[in-house]
Amino acid sequence: MMTKKEIRDIILKKRLDLEQEKYEKYSQRIVEKLRNQIKKMEFDSIALYYPISKEVDVLPLIEELLKTQKKVYLPKVLGKQMKMGRVKRFDRLIKSKFNIPEPIDDEFSSKIDLYIIPAIAYDFNGYRIGYGGGYYDRYFIQSPKSYLIGVVFNFQLISSFPTHSNDLKVDFIITEKNEIEIK
Repeated sequence: MMTKKEIRDIILKKRLDLEQEKYEKYSQRIVEKLRNQIKKMEFDSIALYYPISKEVDVLPLIEELLKTQKKVYLPKVLGKQMKMGRVKRFDRLIKSKFNIPEPIDDEFSSKIDLYIIPAIAYDFNGYRIGYGGGYYDRYFIQSPKSYLIGVVFNFQLISSFPTHSNDLKVDFIITEKNEIEIK
C-alpha cells in the first residue's frame, strides 16, 4: 500500500496536469451535482473553499450562494488553526500567506450546517488526504461536524489508504462521474 505522501505526490501532479478544458468541464459537472444535492438539504450556513492548484472550481456556486439568504464561509488560517470566516462579497477577500484568498472580516462561526471540502484524494470510505497540514482535521476536532461533502475529480478517488483515528471523514463524495453516499 502506498503512503499518503506517495499518493499525494502522484494525484497532485495528475491534477495539475489536467487539461484546462477538462478541468473546466469536470468542475462544471461537479458543481451541477453539488447544486442538486444541496437543494434537497435544509441549511442556513455553508462553508466552501477558494480553489487553488486545480481543485474543483466551486467559485460559481459561491457567487450564487452569496446572492441568497444563506451564510457563506471560507477557511481562514490563523497560525496552526483554521477558522471559518463569513464572506459577504468576493471583494472582501485578501490573500493569505499561502496565497489563498481568505475573508478579511473576523466574523467566525463553528456552527455551520454544511461543509464542502476539497482534497487531494478520498477513499471509498470517505476518508480524506489533504495537503498534509492537518488544518481540517484540527478544525473538526474542535468544531461540531454537521454534514460534510467532499468534491474531487474521479481520478482522485482511491480504493483505500492508511488512515488515522483523527483523519477527517466525509458523508458524501461528488466527482464528475460519481455520487457516493458514505455509510
